[in-house]
Amino acid sequence: MYDLCIYNAHIMDPASGTDCMGAVSVKDKKIACTGPGKQEAGIMIDAGGAVLSPGFLDIHAHEDDYTDLSHALLPRQIAECALRTGITTIVTGNCGMSSPDAAEYYRGVREAGIPISCYTLMGNVTLRRLTGVGCYDEASPEQIRAMCGLLEKALHDGAVGASFGLQYDPGTSYAEEEALCRVLKEHDRIACCHRRWDFPEKARESLSEMLRLSADTGVRMELSHIAANLYGKGVMEYAAKAIGESGGDISCDMYPCNAWATALESAVFDNGFDNFNFSVEDVEILTGKYAGQYCTEELFRELRESRVSVRVACHNAMPMEDVERAYRLPYCMMGTDGQMRRTGDGHLNGHPRGAGSPARILGEFVREKKLFSLMEGLRKMTSLPAERFGLSGKGSLGVGKDADIVVFDPDTIEDRARFGVDVCGIPPAGIRLVAAGGEILFREE
Repeated sequence: MYDLCIYNAHIMDPASGTDCMGAVSVKDKKIACTGPGKQEAGIMIDAGGAVLSPGFLDIHAHEDDYTDLSHALLPRQIAECALRTGITTIVTGNCGMSSPDAAEYYRGVREAGIPISCYTLMGNVTLRRLTGVGCYDEASPEQIRAMCGLLEKALHDGAVGASFGLQYDPGTSYAEEEALCRVLKEHDRIACCHRRWDFPEKARESLSEMLRLSADTGVRMELSHIAANLYGKGVMEYAAKAIGESGGDISCDMYPCNAWATALESAVFDNGFDNFNFSVEDVEILTGKYAGQYCTEELFRELRESRVSVRVACHNAMPMEDVERAYRLPYCMMGTDGQMRRTGDGHLNGHPRGAGSPARILGEFVREKKLFSLMEGLRKMTSLPAERFGLSGKGSLGVGKDADIVVFDPDTIEDRARFGVDVCGIPPAGIRLVAAGGEILFREE
């Protein structure tokens, strides 16, 4: 007898191309059988004809706090939101900022009982701080060697790659990037790159740096939130052509909206707003005592000068058309770029993309706008990211794979998360069931 059987389901598995009615059975936390007839199991669930797919992967998530590197940073809040969206696997430590010790991170995740699968990257910004390098400093050869040693240890301890936050640490040199990427290449791990600039005048230059790094090292590369850095007239078309002609092993991720989220005190805003697609009035404060308010020049200066860590959303950061162009690229996958933070009195603050991205892709991009097929939308959230990040047990309903499953209604799935305290974490409509490792963690009542 199986542990779980979900039958009368429209099975869609991009990894195998399966697209049929049938049942999926689970034994000992693994997919044991996928076929036309239901199997006897301890738990029998009628899917009612809804789509059953592998659990979704979010390969661009963030932790709750980057300000203290003395301990592992655990994704409690983002994992809590992710689960209700159908996400059963996240990759954290993006944009150069990660937990300082991968082994401690994984130990903390296990001890905290976080129900979904969590993987981490090692951030270059974190490596720089651990070796005494400041935001605007260029690392010495000795410091670069020390960073490489720390990266080696992190990979040995289970980090799935490294992330670069070039915009957040302008002092990062090409020599530093190249040295770290050569370590990644040696271990066949991925480099996830938040590029050096995110405004149209520097778009081609910022992409050229990445293409050069790919060509010089041969590293497997992920261009983080591609349309957030590469946007404007003709930029995305140029980027697609340049990536295709480069011959590099390059993919990208994007969240399905056109509002950034970042730290107000970071180097991103060193030169104000002259280069951006948005103004100070488009900046919504997500955390702290001003959460829910929009910036003014005076409030912006006050918060910058205070050096208190404040998360903000930047509305109208790039044209929505460029976000959609990015998603049409066959090598573009979902990355929510999500971060949530719960305040001391229990309120949830963050960007709604952390709670609504899969539903927005399947509801708006697939069903309403028909940018691509449902199977292609699922591929961008299952088999493609699993393959790119080397997560062999994930992203597939094949026998022996981890029994991570989502059941949803493609006709009603809808993003309901909104900007604002607490409403940023409202779960989507249309998710019927989510299981991780064969354990049902959410079921629609």
